[in-house]
Order: sequence, then C-alpha cells, then structure tokens
Amino acid sequence: MVAVVLVLVMFSRGPGNTACPAIGYAGPGNTACPAIGYAYVGDVELIFPQEPVSVAACFEEGCTPAAVTKNPDGKWLVPQSKPYLVPPVSVTSVYVETEASSGARIARALPIVTEPTGEYPYGRKCGGPVRFKPVQVPLG
Repeated sequence: MVAVVLVLVMFSRGPGNTACPAIGYAGPGNTACPAIGYAYVGDVELIFPQEPVSVAACFEEGCTPAAVTKNPDGKWLVPQSKPYLVPPVSVTSVYVETEASSGARIARALPIVTEPTGEYPYGRKCGGPVRFKPVQVPLG
C-alpha cells in the first residue's frame, strides 16, 4: 500500500518575534489530533457482475477513458496515473465505459467509497489512512 501523508504545523509569534510551534491542550477527556491528512494513491478495482468484453475508464466526469486490461490475478484495476488520471483531480469517482458479452453496456461515473485501513497512528478518534473499496459496475 502506498500512502501520501500531509503534515500541517502551525506557528505563533514567540518572544522577540521568533516563530514557535503552536502547542494546544485539549483538556481532560478530550483528544488533540495532529493536523495530518491521508491520501490514498493506490489502484481502483472494478467489479463486474459478468465478464466484460471491453473496459475503458478514467477519473472524474469529462475525462477521456483509456482501455483497462485485466491483471494476472484476474482483477480489473485502474491506476491513479496517466492516461487514467490527469492532475489536478480529486479522485471521488471513476468514469467507466464497458460492454458485456450479452451486449449490455454502461457509460457513467460511479462514486468511489473509502474505508479505513485499520491503522490509527494517533488513536481511533484521530482517524487514519484509508483505501478505496472496490467499485461495483452494474451491467444490464
């Protein structure tokens, strides 16, 4: 799993106009969480109810879909890289065009849902890294 971690440190003016890290106290029973954001940069897995004949995908509506091939493990994975992703984009949906052997077709944006990885570096109340749930692609 690859994750990007963003860290935000706030500074306040200290004695003599020097910059000092701002330290807060949450008080008893409260949790002070660090200002960290987690971004998942892994692949998006597409799940089909029946084997597709062709699959093309890209991230966000209005993008240009590119052909997706099944990997050696039999999974349909869309990487967060060119030609599927052209920055700057906030990955919240995947646009899929596909056709099944039955002739059923779909061409639409499907939402991407995240789930926690189960890792909580600063405790459960502070959250932690996430990953994408597989995207169910309806056909028919």
